[in-house]
Amino acid sequence: MKTRFLHFADCHLGYKQYNNKERYNDFARAFLDVINRALAEEVDFVILAGDLFQKRAIDALTLRQAVQGLRRLQEAGIPCIAVEGNHERAYYQDFMGWMDFLALEKLLILISPPFEEGKPVLTPAGKKHRNVGYVEPVAGVRVYGLPYLGASTLTAINAYAQVLAEQPADDVEYAIFVAHAGVQGVLSDEAGGLSYRQWSVLHPHVDYLALGHIHKPFEFEDWIFNPGSPETCSVSEAAWQDRGYYLVDVDTERDPKHTARLKANSRRAFYRLTLAVDHFGSPEELETHAAEFLRRKAQDLHVDRLSAKERPVVELQLTGVLAFDRTALAIDRLEALMQETFHPLHAMVKNHTRATEYAVDVEEGMSRPQLERQVIMDLLDRDRRFQGKSAAWAKVAISLKQLALSGVAPQAILDEVADAAKRLTTNDQ
Repeated sequence: MKTRFLHFADCHLGYKQYNNKERYNDFARAFLDVINRALAEEVDFVILAGDLFQKRAIDALTLRQAVQGLRRLQEAGIPCIAVEGNHERAYYQDFMGWMDFLALEKLLILISPPFEEGKPVLTPAGKKHRNVGYVEPVAGVRVYGLPYLGASTLTAINAYAQVLAEQPADDVEYAIFVAHAGVQGVLSDEAGGLSYRQWSVLHPHVDYLALGHIHKPFEFEDWIFNPGSPETCSVSEAAWQDRGYYLVDVDTERDPKHTARLKANSRRAFYRLTLAVDHFGSPEELETHAAEFLRRKAQDLHVDRLSAKERPVVELQLTGVLAFDRTALAIDRLEALMQETFHPLHAMVKNHTRATEYAVDVEEGMSRPQLERQVIMDLLDRDRRFQGKSAAWAKVAISLKQLALSGVAPQAILDEVADAAKRLTTNDQ
């Protein structure tokens, strides 16, 4: 028996990322691109492992996007077999969710077996398109599955394995299990998911474990497959360029029975850049270096080759220890530099810098005026712009404080600041 299918997940239709309309459209474009790939590859069926939608309550346009893609499959006679993800689960008070609606419209077959006495009831789909136990899209292939169950996943998987061991499968040459759940350890900061050992109870009964939920692509032992997100839901996903969908060719006369190829679909470019700030003594020095850094990166990434419709999303991460006051860091100016060099759809600066330690050493017995002067001098010495002139600048700061406390007019204080800055800057030259 030979067959070909496409496996994808985590489309997140309806996500208006950065509150940007073009990003909303990007998620639809990525979804439709995968659908077009399925049609071009002439697959026999499609597996959708959850999170077609970004949220439970979708608008009419988002529903239209889903219908548009699924109808193309329907018209081509390609069944789409799906499970419900955590993002699109119906509210508890609702009778049905939008995935159920799509199933009632016969645009997909939704696997969600009822459980009786703790065990799944595996009834065949037949003419039903929702609440089914399994689907046989082509002769010899059987597709089982589970919707997102959160903390109950392990219990359900163990019960499923027990039922599969008892289930007659004489005519099944190839079995697929679809679930919206992860595998422990794939992402270090991702809680939950089952270990490979916990998933392995299905291995004697299942040839291909089709997962969704984790946006990073991964596979284990040519058995567990997770394609990752077709569109970029977070800038951290930019590191995983080879993600989108699996194209799987099955030939039960061979060993192994399948060849699964991970393929990337079309999506908007995301760039995450990192700039260490440790060696810059002033905001001006940092800005000058950042301008050159961004220009060079834009050149290396061939941004000039991108069309207006392909404008990227760019994130600049600032790391290290600032040698000047954190409040002097001009984030808006850095974002303007990103606009000038990358012409992005969206630009953002993430400030992960650390301030110099501001603990001040003072001598015992200092008077209050002495303590105040020492604290100001010590803080100024931590900022490279004032090093060597901290005593003079501390004197200015204390003088300005006294003027303010004396009720001097604001303009007079500003004039004093301008005069002091001119005098001290002139002495530097």
